Amino acid sequence: MKKTLLFLPVFLLLFFAISLSGDKIGPRPENLPFIVGNEPLPDVPYYPSQPGMITDSPGEIVGRTEYDYQSNGSTGRRIALDSQGGIHVDWMNGITYPSLRHVYYNYRDNNGTWLVPGVGSTVSQASGAGYTQLELTSDDRAVIAYHQWQVSPWAVVAIDAFSGFGIFNYYDPPDLTSGVRCYWPYISIDRNENIHLIVNEQALNAGDPHIMAYTMSTDNGDSWSILMEADTLMTLSAVAVSSPVSDKVAIAYTHPQNYETQWENDVYYIQSDDGLTWDWRFGKIDVTNYGAPDSLFAYIDIDAIYDYNDNLNLIWNAQWVTDAGVYYRTYLFHYSTGTQTITQMHETPELWPAGCDYGVWNRAVTKMSLAVHENSNTLFAVYTGFDSSDCSAGGYANGDIYWQFSSNGGVDWTARQNLTNSQSPGCTPGNCDSDHWSSVADKAGSWPSLHITYINDKDAGGIPQTEGSVTDNPVMYFTELTGVDEEGNIPKTFKLSQNYPNPFNASTQIEFELESAGEIDLSIYDVTGARITTLARGLIDSGIHSVKWDASEYSSGVYYYRLRMGYVSETRKMTLIK
Repeated sequence: MKKTLLFLPVFLLLFFAISLSGDKIGPRPENLPFIVGNEPLPDVPYYPSQPGMITDSPGEIVGRTEYDYQSNGSTGRRIALDSQGGIHVDWMNGITYPSLRHVYYNYRDNNGTWLVPGVGSTVSQASGAGYTQLELTSDDRAVIAYHQWQVSPWAVVAIDAFSGFGIFNYYDPPDLTSGVRCYWPYISIDRNENIHLIVNEQALNAGDPHIMAYTMSTDNGDSWSILMEADTLMTLSAVAVSSPVSDKVAIAYTHPQNYETQWENDVYYIQSDDGLTWDWRFGKIDVTNYGAPDSLFAYIDIDAIYDYNDNLNLIWNAQWVTDAGVYYRTYLFHYSTGTQTITQMHETPELWPAGCDYGVWNRAVTKMSLAVHENSNTLFAVYTGFDSSDCSAGGYANGDIYWQFSSNGGVDWTARQNLTNSQSPGCTPGNCDSDHWSSVADKAGSWPSLHITYINDKDAGGIPQTEGSVTDNPVMYFTELTGVDEEGNIPKTFKLSQNYPNPFNASTQIEFELESAGEIDLSIYDVTGARITTLARGLIDSGIHSVKWDASEYSSGVYYYRLRMGYVSETRKMTLIK
């Protein structure tokens, strides 16, 4: 199989440079257990929210949860856009500390009215339910998969009686492999209404390999195929995805190079061309073939989507892993079966301060989710990003939600942009704005627009992992008009020129031209995507404008400047050399 690696020469240079700097490496962590839900909440302080609590993070509050954590591994899909413009959202909800959790659902119709405003309705019948995923039938009914640890069945599929009704019928897919319980379901529904379900065996000990298994239903959940052992993994990464234009179905996941560590994985996928038959033995495709000399490895986060050209697109994060440890620098990659090319989308700085942990199962770029627009076939990536300068008082990194897009099948990606932009450095429990565990609807709406859900964690860190304090955390719905037109182009309401000089020392000029007067924002961002200063904001007349940036207080490196006007934005890169 042909695979083009667009970034390998750069990586070899980076590896040589990084290997000389011991302070840029973290210790190699031991293998960790996956949280099922039977673990008691930690004995830590509880900080209840105040009535009318306001969040600085954008969007509408769908509900709340004290169980900030939403997934051990891949974020999967917890939001969907239906054919009538309705929005379906589900989440894992810790209701009243220290009570056990439930799965909740909410629905917003095309007039903006929520089923149960700000609260949502209970889906699960037994307490202890969680780790939920969401898909839609062809008639826009929510199909929700989750697991529960208290009683059998361990894996549950719940299907709404009508679209947005919130009254569910429950189905019992197989969830035992050789007598071992399976949890953490991921779901997909193909264009023939077949339900595809992945479940993961519970490992007996931390770091033990586990079976990733597959089953399907061709009759709306009434009956299921025999549970097949698809592969043996060290992570909870596997996601299922179906094509909107053919019968193809795929499972994408990170596959271990050995069964001793959770850190050294390749990116795999298995594809069924008809959605019915699978080659579990010979049908596995290794996309990355990681190993010496690059020493890059995938971890636990991955997402997949078929575009409207019927190409499978994969996105994952990766980091350097050596015998000495794991490096902090995190890379974001994309692969398409159409181009058979791996493209680097983003990388973070290698430095990370002590006392600012981004938490178990996370990297500096994490919980990636893909969407595609039907008319233009434009790809969108949404994910959580951490900024080492934005840390809570408890020592955990506050997240923001970022996005990038590609209008040519993933060959080129825009620089990432910060959607939530709600930094709260030094925040105390109950006062943080850590935006995390994001998921985007796989269909981008008209204009197009992205539909996103995320948790606005009021104290950074995942509470089930004993990170941070227990807080009441808003579950958010946020829609972003992307500024990309139906043809995949950015409407030219303005022209943003390259700064001059570039590279520059101390100061540079940025010029832009507006076709008509309007409200604009011209801001500077560092390589992490964090906004560091705003050069111009407010109503500006039409014509040519020039703004000077005095960067004498900033260190040498790459920076980005973005001009935004309404729903349209453009970003360019510049280099400061001192």
